Amino acid sequence: MNETSPTKTFLRLAAALALALPLLASQALADAPAGTLAATGPKWGFEQSQRMPDPAVRFGRLPNGLRYALQRNETPRDGVAMRMRIGSGSLQERDEERGLSHFLEHMAFRGSANLPDGEVVRMLERQGLRFGPDTNASTGLDQTIYHFNFPKADAAALDTGLLLFREIGERLTLDPQLIEQEKGVILSEERVRDGPTLRAGVAQLQQQLEGTRVPQRLPIGRIETVQAATAERLRRYYTANYRPDNATIIVVGNIDVDAVERQIRARFADWRNDTPADTPDLGVARPTRPTVEYVVPDAPSALTLTWLRPVDVRPHTPAVSREFLVQGLAVSALNQRLRDRAQQPGSPFLGATASLRASVYGVAGLAQLAVQAQPGRWTDALDAAVAELRQLLAHGVSDADLQRLLPGVRSQMQARLAQEPTRPHGAIADRLINAVQPHAPYLSAQQAMTETEPLLAALQPEELTESLRRNFGDTQPLLFRSTQSGPFGVEKVNQQLVHAMTRPLAEPVVVAAADWPYTDFGPPSAIVARTQDAELGTTNVQFANGTRLVIKSTSLQKDSVSVRVQVGQGRAGIAPKDWHAIWALGPAVTLGGTGQRSASEIQQWQQRSGQRIAVGFGVGQHAFTLSGTTRPADLLAQLQLLAAHVRDPGFRPEFGEKLAALGGSQVASLEAQPAGVHSREVSRVMNRGDARLGAQPSAADVRATRADALPALLKPALAGAPDIVIVGDVTEEAAIAAVQATFGAGDERPRQPRAELKAEPVAGGAAPYVVHHRGRADQAVLGWYWAMPDHWTDPALSYTGRVAGAVLRARLVDTVRAKLGITYSPQAGAFASMDVPGSGRFAVNVEMPPEKFDTVRELLRAQLRELAEQPVSADELQRALQPRVESVLKEPENPLYWVNWLARIQAEPRMKDAMRAEVAGLQAVTAEGVQAYFRDHIAPRPPVEVVARAAGS
Repeated sequence: MNETSPTKTFLRLAAALALALPLLASQALADAPAGTLAATGPKWGFEQSQRMPDPAVRFGRLPNGLRYALQRNETPRDGVAMRMRIGSGSLQERDEERGLSHFLEHMAFRGSANLPDGEVVRMLERQGLRFGPDTNASTGLDQTIYHFNFPKADAAALDTGLLLFREIGERLTLDPQLIEQEKGVILSEERVRDGPTLRAGVAQLQQQLEGTRVPQRLPIGRIETVQAATAERLRRYYTANYRPDNATIIVVGNIDVDAVERQIRARFADWRNDTPADTPDLGVARPTRPTVEYVVPDAPSALTLTWLRPVDVRPHTPAVSREFLVQGLAVSALNQRLRDRAQQPGSPFLGATASLRASVYGVAGLAQLAVQAQPGRWTDALDAAVAELRQLLAHGVSDADLQRLLPGVRSQMQARLAQEPTRPHGAIADRLINAVQPHAPYLSAQQAMTETEPLLAALQPEELTESLRRNFGDTQPLLFRSTQSGPFGVEKVNQQLVHAMTRPLAEPVVVAAADWPYTDFGPPSAIVARTQDAELGTTNVQFANGTRLVIKSTSLQKDSVSVRVQVGQGRAGIAPKDWHAIWALGPAVTLGGTGQRSASEIQQWQQRSGQRIAVGFGVGQHAFTLSGTTRPADLLAQLQLLAAHVRDPGFRPEFGEKLAALGGSQVASLEAQPAGVHSREVSRVMNRGDARLGAQPSAADVRATRADALPALLKPALAGAPDIVIVGDVTEEAAIAAVQATFGAGDERPRQPRAELKAEPVAGGAAPYVVHHRGRADQAVLGWYWAMPDHWTDPALSYTGRVAGAVLRARLVDTVRAKLGITYSPQAGAFASMDVPGSGRFAVNVEMPPEKFDTVRELLRAQLRELAEQPVSADELQRALQPRVESVLKEPENPLYWVNWLARIQAEPRMKDAMRAEVAGLQAVTAEGVQAYFRDHIAPRPPVEVVARAAGS
């Protein structure tokens, strides 16, 4: 199961405070509908703050305290998202229980009064849920969430979801034998997640929140506690924390709200728990180490300044919400300044982000400034980032700062309002989880816009300045320095901070607002062809200058339009001498700006205009891709932005300055991860060293890559005729006009031929390929791989392989995970390329301690023999097949599905046949076909074995 790991906690504490506006309301809470809210029990956030909630949601509370929130949502037309939140996590654990909240989450899937071990996952698979994306759970410090996304909103789905919630809430068996088996799974999860970044995050928490439970109650817990877990200890935590007045149920989908409410009342009204709840003292943050220097190989190179603030858990009344609105905008103003500085030539830091949290689990408020320094320049980076903060504190937020912020805030609210009718079930359910917090109101997009706009109109820069001074300016902060080598010494680090906080400030430089010069790309070329594809619902347009366009108008997501531009030959056209530089091509385009505007100037123009546009760059196997998601009103600007990067790429020097640091950081992170090192070696071996077929960079690749060599690799491709796909809430005429004014304008551009890219099969049976990582000695990965045909060689075989991989993975979960407790998440699957002839693979890989390799090898051999000799049962086939079929059936509800397929069809027409055949191809898979797959293609052939071990082992 997923967990809220210390890494995630660290990143959340250090990340920027996203501009998620506090949603303001001025209307007092009206009387609740009769029979919906019980008179007693924990209150919803809107009740605490006396606010009128979103009228589309049915909020309720049973007499026993259980809360529920229900919403009918008709887009997509089918499916239902169900969540159960338990308002306890690792913070409620006693000293001898550290890790047991997460352990209990695992045991929720291992048997209850009415469901034997393993049946939860099996019954969900039969209904088409995939383990992971659709069936999951997570444990945090203050909550545990059980998560089910059903592809159908029928009676079976609702009955199953509510049954599972009741079983999990009160009826877990906690069998001692199963507890012993699950210990190894949790220890594997601890191994998988442990690494330098996580450990640095823990060290930072220990500095900032010293004196509280938070650093001592991370969800994964302690190894010795997990090893000593017993049914009695788990049951003590279970009965104290899994209780109706600590539980919330969320149901969102194409449902009858009244009927679901009746079912909840019928199923949960008799849930009783008289055990006293756990209410531990969480402590108060009292740091004793103002400065900490954390020096560990492969640790992130980062600085974090932290100002402790009083905890603020006031209910979000209109007045309080206005304060949070000002705080959020003030932090955003600071982040604007920091981004501008990071993007300047010669910047000593790669990035810096300010954030502000009113309450961290009720033990502290935190204002933070996190800085990623250029290698060897941490003192300069500290000076520069602190100088930006001090300039803003001294001279104040300007009207120009505010005018860059407000258009984006308004466009964000407008987008949320326009897109609200087509939000997916899961997104609504996950957002409703936040409404459980006692201070959080839950308002509709219309409420937010109506009530926030007058506040924005009256906002003054001085209010933002005062907020920054109150939160960042009254004391010297804590400083945490993380680095891979070169300790500076705590005393000297502290002296450097004092110097940065007190040195004279230069006069602020006023930067003139840049306009947007890319409005004329030449005379529009004529449309030479326009055809319809009724089956796909698309329009195909060809312009005289060689540009080709595919449009699919759809309202799958209101007020949203996705654009993809393909140019050149992609990886296939890169010569062997340049393979080392593939990793750097994307950043070269996005960070390099354009010839007339830097990345910083483009961002400032975008902010002032309030346009919701973006540019992404990808290196595909047969094309380079530029992409962005926008709204209909901004489609022309989106295409102007993409066309500017294609027609006039900048490759500015500030990108070159960042290149080595970006690559070095990527490699350092990968080298400490067994799975990352293993994956890179698998790609090298199975692709015979051809980096065009996909590979992570090595340190040698980064060293060999020079920024000044990248333009020569990209400019010929960018000069070619583009293929464009536009999918979304847009008319055909608007899409054609926007393309004709940008990519469809100007002289004819050459179309490069499709470059040849072919994979050569690799035979197994040789000695294992062994690669070393820089992690713990007990972290290792064993993988077996077989070369298989590409999709077009045998389409039926490729569909069978996908199901065969699911069958084997399910068996490995039952054996190597559940029964033997060796690993957390064994993997098995098949891949058959539609884009590269000869590229296909069947793969199995398992994380485990290296001393378990022989056990797993023998188990794999036995499983492969059995699958080759006997057909799988009808039930096993259905459980492997149904989630894949339902996933394919649901995918067309996502606009990106259409973007991906239409781009492939545009380049290779036969892809249309593959797209149309996918569901039928999977449904045609039989038990006999799965047996033949293993009998004829896997079991008799020795695999290619790839092993990742710790260095020195």
